[in-house]
Amino acid sequence: MPVWSMCRPAPCLQIFLKRKIECKSCTIMANSLNSCSADWKRRVFAVDSNPSLGYTNPFYFTSFDNKHHGISMSPVCEWEMLKQGAIGYSLCVTDSHRTSAARLHKLLGHHLVRDLKTNCTILRLLSYLPHDPYGSLEKGFMLIDPMSSLQVEDRLRNLLTAYKQNIRFCSYQQNPGGYVLQKLWTLNGKATEIGSSHIVKLEKPAISPFVVNIKNSAVFYSLDHACAVFKECLSIFPEARNLLELIEREPYVPKKGEFPVIVIEGLDATGKSTLTQSLKVSLKAALLKSPPDCISQWRKTFDDEPSLIRRAYYALGNYIVESQIAEASKHSPVIVDRYWHSTAAYAIATEIGGSAHNLPESHHEVYQWPNDLLKPDLVILLTVRDEERIKRIQGRGLAETKEEKELETNSMFRQKVEETYKRMENPGCVIIDASASKQSVLTEALFIIKKYFDV
Repeated sequence: MPVWSMCRPAPCLQIFLKRKIECKSCTIMANSLNSCSADWKRRVFAVDSNPSLGYTNPFYFTSFDNKHHGISMSPVCEWEMLKQGAIGYSLCVTDSHRTSAARLHKLLGHHLVRDLKTNCTILRLLSYLPHDPYGSLEKGFMLIDPMSSLQVEDRLRNLLTAYKQNIRFCSYQQNPGGYVLQKLWTLNGKATEIGSSHIVKLEKPAISPFVVNIKNSAVFYSLDHACAVFKECLSIFPEARNLLELIEREPYVPKKGEFPVIVIEGLDATGKSTLTQSLKVSLKAALLKSPPDCISQWRKTFDDEPSLIRRAYYALGNYIVESQIAEASKHSPVIVDRYWHSTAAYAIATEIGGSAHNLPESHHEVYQWPNDLLKPDLVILLTVRDEERIKRIQGRGLAETKEEKELETNSMFRQKVEETYKRMENPGCVIIDASASKQSVLTEALFIIKKYFDV
């Protein structure tokens, strides 16, 4: 069984770190480690599901010493994944600055996949304090090494030496009686165990940490919430300042005009662009889209950033196009190619692992429209059979985002996005099967619109 001992010199992974916090004295380090150990024993860990790797549901665990906060514990902790001598590792990003933590989490994930994917199962992980889930949530990864190999130990040790100030690292081994021992380690020239505890499985918590993560860093329910992310990014890239200045310059129109606002939503290649163009002509309408053209030059930049920053970009796009919608609706009907439903649906489906049954239940608050964003009068959701939609994507020959590529290859992700669309409320979606001809889809859309409005 691997034993963490003296570390070998780490390779030049340190060039990836933009800032490195050095302890100023042994006293400060000791206090920090004691605090970390105490915090760790109070935390709940949530491992996300990944059916493709054999884990169909999330599971939760904590230290056996964590007997407060009303946590319901199972008396025995036996993990199938840790049988036959396998060893587990958890890595949680502890940086208190959420934007730098998000970027570190993405970089760490990239390195883990690059260096360890062939040897280990890698699952998404969250940890939090039960009395303060929103303020204490940390993101990370759970690794399962079925062979308990020295190669994995060596690569992890080198990697974590570079990240040691911002990562909480634990190992897990199961004894013959089925109990799992969790050990907390620090890496400071050598691997040092600073705490250990048996752990226990937990029932699904009343407040899902995966929902907390959605509300903390994936779906933005106010303009201030999205702007706060970019204020934290001002020192990272200039585009953040450009976006904030654009928000400040955009004239705020408090309410829409008398003409209807109709949003067309749907997965990629369901015919949104074709229908919106046809409706523009048929209704003599203004045609807008989100994100709007005025920020599209930065889309590639933010698509390459972590979820927190990428989602904030799309949220700001909705608030910028909001003013354009309000102004245009004073003069004619307005057709919008994607709006808030799209931003939220993709974020929720991405952040919830597994199949659609893991999504928050219908009528959950995550599906509710933001209070400070202009609401459309009608949202039409286009749906298409999978085989037809994939054929359309392959025939487009256009550059695809990461999510578009996943939609093409991952049927479970497609189902989650579409189901999330269907659960949106206030306003909900009117569904049209867009597998038919373009003219048939246009005819049905016009029929629905004229049922609602005198246009």
